[in-house]
Amino acid sequence: MKKTVLAMVVPALLTAGAASASVNLYEADGFSVNLGGTADIQWYKSYKPTDEPILRLNKGKLIFTTDAKISDSLSTVSGMGFEYKGQLQNDVQMVENKELWIGLSSNDFGTITFGRQYLLVEDANNQKDYELGLDQINFVITSANQVIKWVYDNGTFNIGADIALDSDPSKNIRGREIFTSRIGVRYEGLDARVYLYDGESIQTNKFNNKAGISQDIRGYNLEMDYGFNAFDVAFSYGQVGYKNHTVKSDKVNVDVLGISGGYLADEKTYFAVGYDWSDANKSGNSGNRKNYKSASLYTNVAYKLHSMTKVYAEVGVAKVKSNNQKDSTDTAFALGMKVKF
Repeated sequence: MKKTVLAMVVPALLTAGAASASVNLYEADGFSVNLGGTADIQWYKSYKPTDEPILRLNKGKLIFTTDAKISDSLSTVSGMGFEYKGQLQNDVQMVENKELWIGLSSNDFGTITFGRQYLLVEDANNQKDYELGLDQINFVITSANQVIKWVYDNGTFNIGADIALDSDPSKNIRGREIFTSRIGVRYEGLDARVYLYDGESIQTNKFNNKAGISQDIRGYNLEMDYGFNAFDVAFSYGQVGYKNHTVKSDKVNVDVLGISGGYLADEKTYFAVGYDWSDANKSGNSGNRKNYKSASLYTNVAYKLHSMTKVYAEVGVAKVKSNNQKDSTDTAFALGMKVKF
């Protein structure tokens, strides 16, 4: 179906984490409506030895986007997205409205959007695992309701920034502020970028034994991808600090590294292998904190049944050490099918 350039490109650029809208539902008089989605179901066994394999509803997303052409170089854009959230008691399933935004898009200044949307750092992590990369970059909160986001991409150079000004009394969040940004370049087979994250007063027990504390989270993730012939490699390195918002000496610093590679055997078959490593170190007045080290090695194969549908199999082994506990080594697997349109 016919699509305008903006209708195809803009949703993918400005809605981090959302499926790209690829089905044109309506187009007339410079106005278009597009629909995109993802469904991913797995037979999954986690790294936890006591867990049994389960049929896992891994991911379900749906997003509608619109593009209204004002002039040759300016459009208004909007999006409304929904995401499968999980299962509640009695198998009651919950769907959450994750995106509700409007904005302007221009060939000259890029795209600026306002409303409920994913932050730029939602796209951080370029490793080639489906489920079994154990500990990769974690900024905890990567979407919000009161977001202002700007993205500019000319194909070679891309830059973006956003700010979340959310306040949610029901979750004891008052005055929370998150700022993220991304800058990247593409040249021939190289695609490199860096993500920055600065968040204050975030409720999370990440790397903390005490629930419900307010933490300041700051960090970055550097990513590089390079493709040559039928091969491609991905590298990432990041650092994140989790600091108690009121007791500044209570903190944990985390280093995260990932490296993976893939081989396209033919038009339908793709093999990949990867390694992830993380090291969390507490410091200062950190009675509720924990030291944590992990490493995971995984391999997978994917086969395209159709340009929009693939099946995959993945197996991984992980080694974890927390505080003074002995190292534990566990194995996990995932068999799945993914449809993206």
